[in-house]
Amino acid sequence: MNRWVFVTLLATFSEAHAYPLLIGAFNVQIFGQSKMNKPDVVNILIKMVLRYDILMIQEIRDSTQTALPELVDKVNQLSWIRYNFVVSKRSGRTSSKEQYGYIYRSSRIRVINEYQYPDTDNDVFEREPYSVQFERIDGQGYQTKFNYIAIHTKPDDAVAEIDALDDVYDDVAAKYGEDALIGGDFNADCNYVCKTCWQQIDMWTDPRFTWLIGSDVDTTVSSTDCAYDRLVVAGFSMTYYSSLGSVFRFDLAYGLNSYETKAVSDHYPVEFYLY
Repeated sequence: MNRWVFVTLLATFSEAHAYPLLIGAFNVQIFGQSKMNKPDVVNILIKMVLRYDILMIQEIRDSTQTALPELVDKVNQLSWIRYNFVVSKRSGRTSSKEQYGYIYRSSRIRVINEYQYPDTDNDVFEREPYSVQFERIDGQGYQTKFNYIAIHTKPDDAVAEIDALDDVYDDVAAKYGEDALIGGDFNADCNYVCKTCWQQIDMWTDPRFTWLIGSDVDTTVSSTDCAYDRLVVAGFSMTYYSSLGSVFRFDLAYGLNSYETKAVSDHYPVEFYLY
């Protein structure tokens, strides 16, 4: 059996029998046409997309804005399950602009609203958080509507940006409801957030927020041991019906060597199940 047919059959079986949603966040490291021109890398990305009901991608650096649609097209060519996507505007203070993108399984999820945080007063964020409100349409699960807020902080400003995420949450919650996930590359460890800095971060000390990825988790591909990537939930239903988060070691899952792994990204995806 063709391996892609097998993957598709497995995904179809999972959709029909899986109760929770598998939701991930992945910094793909300078994702653009250069990466899409590497077939081996694209094959790995396709496999990863097929694992998830929702996969949020950060660090899309593509002035042509064609790489993400092309990836989703390639996924749909190999899958009997339809995937769609939404993408933020390009943002950043320099010429190096980035976008956030969400790829989602349209038979289980639909988009209700999109919202990019208007960081106009204090200009705290290098890349303004982008929120999407999703609704579960498969008839399974307890939580039917929730917000997914994406963030990729500037490393040198990580403490200030993470500290301001509670304001972003409050803004989104007032518009679309309190159940929310905040996910992405927070740069929340090692040289960027010192151990004593955590008490300065409201989202860390505020009991409304539950951190699904702890500071003892390594989310990096390299020899460093840093919990840069995080998943945080808020709102009763999201908190109550979320599993603990984990790291998807795609190198081990797909038998990749160090060179092949780093060609995909310097980060691992972080993920959790929403019941």
